[in-house]
Amino acid sequence: MSSSASIVSGVVGAEHGHGKRFILRFTKNEEKELRQKIDRYLMPLITLLFVLAFLDRSNIGNARIAGLQESFELNSNQFDWLLTAFYISYITFEWVGFLWNVVPAHIYVTMCLFAWGMIASLQAVVFNYFSLFVLRFLLGIGEASFGPGVPMYLSFFYQRREMGFRTGIFMSAAPLSTAFAGALAYFITSAADHTPIDSWRVLLFVEGIPCMAMACVAWNYLPDRPASAYFLTLKDKILVRSRYRRRTEVEGEQVNHSGSHGFRWEEALEVLQDPKVYVTAAMFFLANIAFASMPVFLPLILRDMGYESITAQGLSAPPYLVAFCTVLFTTYLSDKRKSRAEYIIFHSSISAAGYLVLALSRDTFVRYCAIFFVASGFFSVVAIIIAWTVNNQSSESGKGTGMVMLNTIGQCGPLIGTRLYPESDAPYYERGMFICSFAMFFVAVLAILLRRHLAMLNAESSKEERYRLLTDDDDNSSLVPSATSEEEEDLGEESEDEDADEELSRYEVISPAEALHLRAEHGLDIDIVDDDATVSRILKDGATLAAKKQTQRFRYML
Repeated sequence: MSSSASIVSGVVGAEHGHGKRFILRFTKNEEKELRQKIDRYLMPLITLLFVLAFLDRSNIGNARIAGLQESFELNSNQFDWLLTAFYISYITFEWVGFLWNVVPAHIYVTMCLFAWGMIASLQAVVFNYFSLFVLRFLLGIGEASFGPGVPMYLSFFYQRREMGFRTGIFMSAAPLSTAFAGALAYFITSAADHTPIDSWRVLLFVEGIPCMAMACVAWNYLPDRPASAYFLTLKDKILVRSRYRRRTEVEGEQVNHSGSHGFRWEEALEVLQDPKVYVTAAMFFLANIAFASMPVFLPLILRDMGYESITAQGLSAPPYLVAFCTVLFTTYLSDKRKSRAEYIIFHSSISAAGYLVLALSRDTFVRYCAIFFVASGFFSVVAIIIAWTVNNQSSESGKGTGMVMLNTIGQCGPLIGTRLYPESDAPYYERGMFICSFAMFFVAVLAILLRRHLAMLNAESSKEERYRLLTDDDDNSSLVPSATSEEEEDLGEESEDEDADEELSRYEVISPAEALHLRAEHGLDIDIVDDDATVSRILKDGATLAAKKQTQRFRYML
């Protein structure tokens, strides 16, 4: 009988009565298939929603060179305040991200989508500068409710070592939407030139409508938690339970197995006292100086290189398409190597170098090529910092608090970034380029320091665990010898053979009703065996593993 999964049943111990206990065992391939299924149903929707969010956030730059500035006779300072208005509300309302843990996702996201889509479209009918300022402020509230909480939402579905690439997928929507914005703005403004309506009004209206339409899609197709996901079968949901249990027993996380919503203030307060959260937030702050400014000002920078306004719209797309591919490749490697810091260091360095070229070079072609390195660098850095923050919190409430702090501090960066390119600095904008170069360089410095600190914490945890295990196994054992300084970082690294331990944890105890349902649903794909010895061995091995792992502290990802 062929079987990719098996149900093993056995007699429960005397303390449990004389019923049957059923165990569903899984293979690595089945877990891979589950992960791929979640990817297929969840990630395209999340990515599309973030594309729309970033599109509505940054299209004000395209509207500027499409005639918005001339229509209201705005000076450079007034336009900068339109950008600042968005980030003031975006920062002020970061706390709304807690609601991802309280309100079912399909309800919460639907409200966010409809609200910011309507506000984005209403920008097309403003009649003065003040009304546009107010709408930009309200748009920031709508988007603050959605974007910052997405990484925490993804952590409900994925393991820690799977989060980097998934964060990269949805964050790659930023360069993708920016590239799409340039191409879309080119076609919309070209078509609008043949109508009596201002091109910038048509642009803002057309790009706001899809968000309201997607609100209906989110209501029907966005799952709240894995336990209620419409695309998962009973077997899939049992495997999800096993993955949650492994996160608790093997990886030291504190996760909600029931899939219910809630928030624990004691976990949040613990995070607020953790200095590591503020270091990653500082890195995010510096990276956001570049992340928030370049997508908005790139059409203007290209125009000042000597290109016509419409051509500048089109030329802004290729650097972001390259950045889109770079983010995906980088975050995939980051998950593969179970490392975050080294990729932040590399990409922040090449971004800093690109900004230096933009500041010092006067050759148009060289400066345009430097934009590819700049965009690929800071987009990748932002994606990995977000994944790193989620990875290094052990509880769901802690992840939510970490993301709120990351964004509350980090999103202050755009308040600087949106004021780096005044028209008085045209056409080379040396001051803004030098500031962004310094910011990205300092991100690399902070990443080096934080990685070293986390490695030392992991090393201390490893030494304590070795002492506990030896004293448990041998009452006459002495203290474990201290690791040398050269060994500390190696002790902090995760084991490359961690799947060997996890093999013991790829099972889940199920009810008789679930066992009958699975047999009826899958037929010969499920092999039911009545073998007390096998059941006892699986449970004993799992209990031994859990007991051993419970002596360990939560291990930080480097």
